[in-house]
Amino acid sequence: MNRRDEFVQRPRLALGVGIALIALVALIGAVIPVTPLAIDQRWSEWMTDLQAATLHHLALIFNYLGRGLGRALSLAAIGLALILTRRWVALIAFAATESLTPLVSNLFKQIVDRPRPPGAMLHATSSSFPSGHAAYAGATCVALVLLFTSPGKGRRLWWAVATAGVVGMAWSRTYLQLHWLSDVVAGSLLGVGISLAVFGGTQWWTANRRKRTLDP
Repeated sequence: MNRRDEFVQRPRLALGVGIALIALVALIGAVIPVTPLAIDQRWSEWMTDLQAATLHHLALIFNYLGRGLGRALSLAAIGLALILTRRWVALIAFAATESLTPLVSNLFKQIVDRPRPPGAMLHATSSSFPSGHAAYAGATCVALVLLFTSPGKGRRLWWAVATAGVVGMAWSRTYLQLHWLSDVVAGSLLGVGISLAVFGGTQWWTANRRKRTLDP
């Protein structure tokens, strides 16, 4: 395996953690009420109290990056970088992550069918749980760290940056009154889980396949 495609130090652990996070979101979806939780309601009221022009513009930037042209251009740029450097295994893992995330998120939306908060600042379709934008941010921010940094302690700064990106997207969805707090938490966990599972699983499978090829 190309060293650039060694995404994690312990691929089986990453795969296991990813599957566990996806299962946790499924469990949350099975028990969460259609009506908002008390913390959802309090958080929504706090976001209303925080309304300001600067924060509104920031939230709209996150909204743009998580949908339509902004999302397509971001994904295309990452994919092109992987193609130009001939990182085919990485490209497959990235494509699988970005394909599975909206599919699984939309599946949960259909099953849970939770109404969105009242008073949304933007038009939105589909149900509220989990947040697709938050899932996209979780999956993509984790993928960027795994794709373009080396495993080890040197990743700490980049994990902090990735966390800020995920938190920022999650915040923006609640600020715009498009999701409850529990929706964005679940969406973030789902995206992170899918990314870890796909990249860990890809590395584990590729390493085992290579080992079987080399063994007499």
